[in-house]
Amino acid sequence: MLIVLTIPAIIVFITLLLTYRSVAKYKNGMLFAVTLPPHVLEHSELQSIQATYRKQFKATWIGILIAYLPLFAMNQWAALQIIYYLLWITISIVVVVFPFRKAFRATLALKRHEEWFVGEKRVIHADLRAAQLKNKRAASPALFVLPLALSVLLTIWAGSADKQLYGIGVCAMVITLLMLGAVMLMLRSKATVYSEHSEVNIALNQLKRRSLSYLFFTLALVENVHFYLIAQQLLNENEQMANLWLGITIGFTLLPAAMIIIVYRRVNAMQREMLELEGKPIYSDDDEYWANGFTYHNPYDKSIMVPKRVGIGETINTGTIAGKIIMGGAVGLLVVVVFGVSFMLIRSELTAPSLTISSDAQVMIDYPMYSFSFAIEEIEEAELVDSVPSGVKTNGEAVSSYARGHFRLKDIGKARLYVFKNNPPYIRLKLADQVVYYNDADPEATKALFEQLQNAMR
Repeated sequence: MLIVLTIPAIIVFITLLLTYRSVAKYKNGMLFAVTLPPHVLEHSELQSIQATYRKQFKATWIGILIAYLPLFAMNQWAALQIIYYLLWITISIVVVVFPFRKAFRATLALKRHEEWFVGEKRVIHADLRAAQLKNKRAASPALFVLPLALSVLLTIWAGSADKQLYGIGVCAMVITLLMLGAVMLMLRSKATVYSEHSEVNIALNQLKRRSLSYLFFTLALVENVHFYLIAQQLLNENEQMANLWLGITIGFTLLPAAMIIIVYRRVNAMQREMLELEGKPIYSDDDEYWANGFTYHNPYDKSIMVPKRVGIGETINTGTIAGKIIMGGAVGLLVVVVFGVSFMLIRSELTAPSLTISSDAQVMIDYPMYSFSFAIEEIEEAELVDSVPSGVKTNGEAVSSYARGHFRLKDIGKARLYVFKNNPPYIRLKLADQVVYYNDADPEATKALFEQLQNAMR
């Protein structure tokens, strides 16, 4: 479990580290996301802000690393470990911003005090030709018919093989629709004015929109392949292939991130090169709309998505109605996911499955989300065993101490598990279409339940 948690933690850590380390360097006419003229960089107060930021930045990252260490002591409490992990990621993303916000506000205050304004303040007039031709070379949204068709086929194929795998196809479909939505938002956003010359603005807008639209299209295809491989892993359980599947999972986690970084770096490099050759870039002194240096709120700008000042990609303009809806929905979804997952984990930790036999010869296994019942007469075989075959979870809960829900087991196939791990014996019940494993935390209680089942079957 800890390995599974640590891999995305490393990705998050490195991403945040590289993103916020770069803001202390003057780049694209900005320092700490504040637009500044180049000649002020030697100002003593500005250098003092940079030095203070570097100290706070280092202390923050050391603290984040130290805060991760308690996870290694929580292997025996899986629910607590996952909840702590979710809190660690959430708090890390929030805390890492604090030194940057201080530096941004100090730099902005110094800029206003010294009157270091760059370019036009607040307003840049639109380039009408760029606005008309901005999407000419972008990928057509119709291309997304291909990944959508693949996700539909994946849903049908995976669901027909195992009903528990319908969710994999649905996830692929959702990812594809999110990529399509990102392209649609980008195509609807207004053209960016980079230069006094329309030809430069047209070229740069088309370059960016073409690159990003094909990036999102490719990501949709890649994720469909990723979910297909996940389904194959679940349907063809093989312990010897475990390391290979782990490598594939890591690879498909890193590949989209690498693609995004490469494309954005290429677009930014081309923009810098063209503007340097053209010689007359236009800067917008709209720092007041970047309240924290990374959140954009400009009710006078109708663009829903705008280029980030920190990191790569686009951010949402919360000054628009659509931006407010998107941001509110994203924050609400995050809260629901974190608290929902935490609630389910705590409930699972405090609630154990219970098996009872009703007066009308029904076996009922009661457990939140994974309750199951069947008639005594459906049992083809019943026995006490000392082990449960290895396998993979398709829809359930699996931690170091217990496994509950739907699984696919080696040499067996579909199974339902309600077991405390490493705590034999286990009741094994063979039904027509699947096998059920059950045990109690108390081995003697498991044996007593098995005797009740045997008596009911006579």
